[in-house]
Amino acid sequence: VEETLDELRHTLITTCNRMDQEIEQLKQLAATVKSSIAKEEETAADLKLRVRIFSFGEYKADVQDKMLANLNQKVLEVYRSCIGENEANLGTLQMLAVIEKQLDDLLECLERIPPAKIEQAEKAKEKERRIRLREEKKRQQKLLQEERLQRALARAQADIKKKTGRRLVFRSHPPVKKEKQKQTQEQMDEEKQEQLYYFT
Repeated sequence: VEETLDELRHTLITTCNRMDQEIEQLKQLAATVKSSIAKEEETAADLKLRVRIFSFGEYKADVQDKMLANLNQKVLEVYRSCIGENEANLGTLQMLAVIEKQLDDLLECLERIPPAKIEQAEKAKEKERRIRLREEKKRQQKLLQEERLQRALARAQADIKKKTGRRLVFRSHPPVKKEKQKQTQEQMDEEKQEQLYYFT
């Protein structure tokens, strides 16, 4: 009987734990769904606003057609660079869907690549970038040097202009007069006493 009770307790505890985990997962799922709903509602509101703008005639039909043609052209350029030629004559939305799928596949592949390889590739790219910058800097310096040489050559070949007439000289300032300091009565008395003392 005790063994059965222990088994029942153990089963009850594991069931409770499992249910708690499931409840937690469901709460997280509910939060994710709520955030997704909020995002979708924002997107829907934005789309409604755009539809209203278009329907009020703010954009004319030919302007809309031009915008759509430009968008299609840009998407086609991205499609060609990522996937290849649009041989199936896909529409803009279909091309975007294919591009998105390709991007997802690439991101999945990127997650499977070991971090060491990614780091190695990043280092190689950084090295290439530094070499390219160094070469660009050298090229710029060479161009600047050539420009300096051209200017120096042009100055050397230019006609020398001789100045005629007298050279202008600025007038010098008159000498500063030194003012004699007036002697005080005490200094004069002191000098007289010294003269009397030393010379008599």
